[in-house]
Amino acid sequence: MKASRLACAALVVAFAAGCSSGPAADSTPAKPVEKVMAEALDRGDDNRDETLAYWDQVNSALLECMKAEGYDYQPFIDQWAVDRRTALGLTREQFVRQYGYGLTTLIDYLPPGTRRVDPNRKALAAMTAEQVGGWRGRLERCRKETDGRFGPAPNVANLRLSPEQSARSDRIYGAVDADSRVVRAGEVRRACLEEKGFDSGDARSLRLAKAAEKFRDGFERAVAEADEAGRDSAALRLAEVFTATELAELKRLQEREIAEARQTEPCQWPYDDLYKQVYREYLDKALAGEL
Repeated sequence: MKASRLACAALVVAFAAGCSSGPAADSTPAKPVEKVMAEALDRGDDNRDETLAYWDQVNSALLECMKAEGYDYQPFIDQWAVDRRTALGLTREQFVRQYGYGLTTLIDYLPPGTRRVDPNRKALAAMTAEQVGGWRGRLERCRKETDGRFGPAPNVANLRLSPEQSARSDRIYGAVDADSRVVRAGEVRRACLEEKGFDSGDARSLRLAKAAEKFRDGFERAVAEADEAGRDSAALRLAEVFTATELAELKRLQEREIAEARQTEPCQWPYDDLYKQVYREYLDKALAGEL
């Protein structure tokens, strides 16, 4: 994987469009893709309160949109709608010192103002397949409206693009990837990681993510069970789910992750900063019709 695509993981909001791998025609914003990409980049600076305020606006609009067609909708903010570092109010240096990459260290963390479980789930479970289809179809159309009205969400993992938009975004990213400054920064990043004895590709963090799977999966099962039993899962913690032996195993994983991230992330940050700068330059060119 190219280093620029690695930046998608590090700068999810800023590079969301470039991380998108497929279109969703029913949800395509009616804007030039470079404008959508610029809005996503700008949203990358939103703090926790701004992020929650965005979702409050969207939820209010979704509620009215659903109601207009006779559908009930319970507004909520999904736990993954708020970036962990943003929610904690930490700088990237502070976050790494305390939580590493955030893979094994924040499994049971719930950003304030968000929910672990969609409150609409139970109502949907009581519907017929046809009713569910109608409800979901209406929600998707409402989401398309809110996308156009409020712009891309902060901390989105990807943007839903049409084939035309996706092709255009790929051309923009291709220009950024080929920029000599980005190429050089990628070489410096790779050398920095390898000098410290680390793989410069994705395999490094994927190993940690794989090792943490049983803890994430086990915790998610416990959340689902609590919800089924009518209990609020917001206060659920790992210590209530796993044995002392399992928690000790997780603790070792967390220590390994933090120690590694403290060494590797300083290699990544200069690249991310440079990539964001160059990306903005090419977006400005695209918006001006020069690309």
